[in-house]
Amino acid sequence: MENTGVLKYGSELERKSWMVQGMIQKKSESFWNGLKGKTEDSVIYQQTDRNAKDGMTVVFDYRGNLATAGFRGSEEAFGNAKAKLKFSDKLTIEEGIYTVDNGRKYDAAVIGDMDLAEHEDSRELLSDNYTRANDQVFFDLGSGYMRGESPTHILRPNDRATVADLTTSDKMSWDFLVEMETAAKTGQIGSQRRAPIKPFKFANGKRKWLAVLDSFQIRDLLTDTKFQSIYQQAQVRGNGNELITHAIAEVGNLVIMETGVFFGESKSNQLFKQSVEISGLRTIDEAGTFSGTGTAQTGVVASRGFIVGAGAFQEAFGMMPDYKYQPSQDFGRVSESALELWHQAKKCNITAEVEDYAEAKISNMDYALFAFDTYNTAI
Repeated sequence: MENTGVLKYGSELERKSWMVQGMIQKKSESFWNGLKGKTEDSVIYQQTDRNAKDGMTVVFDYRGNLATAGFRGSEEAFGNAKAKLKFSDKLTIEEGIYTVDNGRKYDAAVIGDMDLAEHEDSRELLSDNYTRANDQVFFDLGSGYMRGESPTHILRPNDRATVADLTTSDKMSWDFLVEMETAAKTGQIGSQRRAPIKPFKFANGKRKWLAVLDSFQIRDLLTDTKFQSIYQQAQVRGNGNELITHAIAEVGNLVIMETGVFFGESKSNQLFKQSVEISGLRTIDEAGTFSGTGTAQTGVVASRGFIVGAGAFQEAFGMMPDYKYQPSQDFGRVSESALELWHQAKKCNITAEVEDYAEAKISNMDYALFAFDTYNTAI
């Protein structure tokens, strides 16, 4: 196919393989590259079921640790054993399509064998668009914009209860970084107590948490005098995993990652409905309005980042992505190309099949993630 320079459009397998090749080429440009994998130890736990169509369910199974007291002397042991803890989560595949107008450039006279040079530009644009849109999905999941699923745990400086309570003294700082790391370690997030966040294992074997900050939070951090003195001795890009290209420093058990802010248009908070010019984090105002939604923000506006560990997100792919091409009814003088795919992603929020742990609760909450708000501006 690549050698002959001809795409046999009628060959579904060849067409789909060609589309997947283009998407793989763009994979390295993803913010989340290096953080996706086939096990729950990855930040984004992926599964693929090539038979899954729109509406089909993909199940993620988890096994808990055994936590039981022993028996002494003549105490009755049999019949008092604790059940094995099992947890699960699931998501439902959705069908989506991204399109591009080819204009008059393409000759649709021969639909069976199409010159690849005419279609690689469309594949490049569609793959690049998908990479940015897919990155945005996880930024929006972490912040709570996607589907309106607010974070179950939010940390703010100085124990501020809401975004409206934030003041100019509640910006990102070294002190707040310490508080964030402590929350991840202990599971004590504000007044809420839960199981600690399971850290992500890097290539060098170390386990750490990822703190995803927007450019405003990075600015405030770099102007914080305490952080400035620490940053001079911090291990910059020392995460032991070269695939993670957006880490700017490793401080303690936190790997600080910077992303920009979202630019684009959001038709709704559902999958496939974001027109992503630049992927990144959204700001949120005191009324809960996110940036990029077409609604003006008012009052106190916060930058919202999040801490993630192993198994924070789940992603599933169904049938193989497809490249579609369609000439116009006007004698094929213009045409459109499309990327069709079957996909879903969500925050991990597991259900206890038997029971949860007595104190280190992990079910019915964001499993390996919590958000944090810092003061950005007031409008």
